[in-house]
Amino acid sequence: MLVSVVALSVGAWFAHGHWQRSRPLMPLAFPHEPHASVNCITCHHDYKDQSPSVSGNRTCILCHKQSPALAVRIEADFHRLCQSCHLERLQAFHASGPVRSCQACHR
Repeated sequence: MLVSVVALSVGAWFAHGHWQRSRPLMPLAFPHEPHASVNCITCHHDYKDQSPSVSGNRTCILCHKQSPALAVRIEADFHRLCQSCHLERLQAFHASGPVRSCQACHR
């Protein structure tokens, strides 16, 4: 009985660690306060099944394109933080979001 409890505890500990690490780290300097009126799922991916947010593509751009300084920054952040995962999905023949081609974002 004790062995079963220990095995279950160790398994849960490893599963919890894997779940935490399986999500991409997003080290953005993101001020949540000005975005408090926006539902979190509007921007955040569902990393469980890797589907995009329910509102679809270009959610951030809709507001941030109104400011040239913010528009440039969001482009740099996407290239630095998001592009690699989207390209991996494209190469694995899965839905990959906006990196099917550069023209998906750059028109």
